[in-house]
Amino acid sequence: MPRVALITGCSEPTSIGAAIALELHRRGVRVFATARRIETLKPLAEAGCDTLELDVTKAESIAAAVGAVTSAAGRLDILINNAGVSGTAPLLETDLDRMRALYEVNVFGPLALAQAFTPLLHSEQHDSVILNVGSGACWGPPMLGAYGSSKAAIQAWSDALRRELAGSRIHVVTLELLAVNTPLCKLDKTFALHSSTPSGLFPNFAEWDRMFADEAKVQAERGARPADVARRIANVVLAKKPPGKIWAGNPAWLFRYFWPLAPVKLMDYAFWLVGKVKGFDPTTAARVPAETSGAAPV
Repeated sequence: MPRVALITGCSEPTSIGAAIALELHRRGVRVFATARRIETLKPLAEAGCDTLELDVTKAESIAAAVGAVTSAAGRLDILINNAGVSGTAPLLETDLDRMRALYEVNVFGPLALAQAFTPLLHSEQHDSVILNVGSGACWGPPMLGAYGSSKAAIQAWSDALRRELAGSRIHVVTLELLAVNTPLCKLDKTFALHSSTPSGLFPNFAEWDRMFADEAKVQAERGARPADVARRIANVVLAKKPPGKIWAGNPAWLFRYFWPLAPVKLMDYAFWLVGKVKGFDPTTAARVPAETSGAAPV
């Protein structure tokens, strides 16, 4: 009997989600590719994947997806939580309602899916895998605090869930994703986070944001190909004993071997230095006007 997988966030033809769906389908897995708008999944349907409309922030949409998979397949072996949104803003100028909405997609949605699909994932006859897509942004790059903290949260609950399920046959894997040539990494579509009431601490944020978006596109173009990342993911979720964490994208080696051991001061300096080299001057961006702070001009 072929394995069954459900993957979220497959709407973009050049996305990681679509690439994973095609790779698993090629390997004989029955794939349920999902997105908020089912019409965006037409290329995957034509390739032979099952397609479902799924909004990970809506309980009724999740319940409908569970019902559809139960009726069509009666089991689920692989759940890949890939759907996510990103956006930039200084944390002190982040609209908290928008940040909560981002967390609904990036943190609570994946957990809601894991909870809802547990009856299909849990079996005494076969192993199953939940793979959550994280990000190198979990290490706290400036201006990505909302997005990065959501990815740190999914890393934390993935670790906890893996340990809670140690006595079961459900494996939990986190992917720490770095630069990949996808629309998300290129910031082609971003989630509006900036508050309409600026603090005055970041007068140059708009310029910084423009430069950062340009640089993100450059780095994404140099990043890993979605098909290569998809093969890596497929190897892991189809393995008999999948690891608890994997890395993919460029530069995966840096975040796997060096970054976890780096002192906090070195991390802070590295982010500052990269900003200076690329022209994202954090000291200028965060300078408080003298009339606001009461301090002498710097």
